[in-house]
Amino acid sequence: MDGRADRKLRLRVLTPYGSLCDREVDYVIFRSTEGDAGIQIGHEPFTAVLNEGLLVYHVDAEVHALVVLGGVASVLDDEVSVVSEIAEHPDRIERLINDLALEKAALAEEEKKGSMDIQVMELGLRRALVRIDVSAYSIIKGRVGIAEFDEDARGADDGGN
Repeated sequence: MDGRADRKLRLRVLTPYGSLCDREVDYVIFRSTEGDAGIQIGHEPFTAVLNEGLLVYHVDAEVHALVVLGGVASVLDDEVSVVSEIAEHPDRIERLINDLALEKAALAEEEKKGSMDIQVMELGLRRALVRIDVSAYSIIKGRVGIAEFDEDARGADDGGN
């Protein structure tokens, strides 16, 4: 016997918010883009891109799970390292998804508000441009006074001189 039964894997699951798991386990199963992978002591080194799914690990007779929404897993020297933007315990994942949905809705509302602010500013600018056009039209047609640049209108008033 090679002593594998006594040895354990080190499982580390990291997210941007910290370490979600760092413990010795008997084996790990996760879903990669290539399919499900089972890792035991002595597994050859490799790296995999993770799909969304459960990462299941066994410690003695207990089965544990984490929900992993993508990421990367690497196996080297009896250590499994998982890095994922979003990973959580199954009982907390629904709350996390709801929090993310609320955050996304708030960002969309801010973007919509910003878009409305831009539309209001554009409308104000268009109104200002229309006012400028109207006042220039009035000057040109002699309604407000004679424009200095209107040679025909000036010549008619001073007898052509």
